[in-house]
Amino acid sequence: MRSLSDITKIIIHCSDSEFGDVHLIDQWHKERGFRSCGYHYVITNGVITHGKSYNPDLDGIVQPGRQLREIGAHCKGHNTESIGICLIGRHAFTAKQLYQALPNLILTLGNIGLTADDVYGHRDFSSKPCPNIDTALLRLTLRSLP
Repeated sequence: MRSLSDITKIIIHCSDSEFGDVHLIDQWHKERGFRSCGYHYVITNGVITHGKSYNPDLDGIVQPGRQLREIGAHCKGHNTESIGICLIGRHAFTAKQLYQALPNLILTLGNIGLTADDVYGHRDFSSKPCPNIDTALLRLTLRSLP
């Protein structure tokens, strides 16, 4: 366990899948030898199961993974001081994910002292293109919110 004051970064990821939720990611991570889902939050895109149709009622849902005091397993070398947020999707994300759920979640994390300047993409610490969104633009957008 860690103190909330140890957390200095929010790292955004993508699932690299067109479907899923926290339960599926938990299963995938356990298959890779993790003890549970490595992210602290997962944000759904409206397609939970492979081959199913988009359901707007399942879009933009923020699902808890690991507790904030638990060290994540999402970004090698940065897990002890970060929160991992995973957007379900690969190269395209929904408006509910990007313009509603993600900003609201990040603003809520302001309660533990994190700001827009503390938001990074996984690619900032890895050779992977994840999360396939412009995190500099995300930070700019977050700074303009009340």
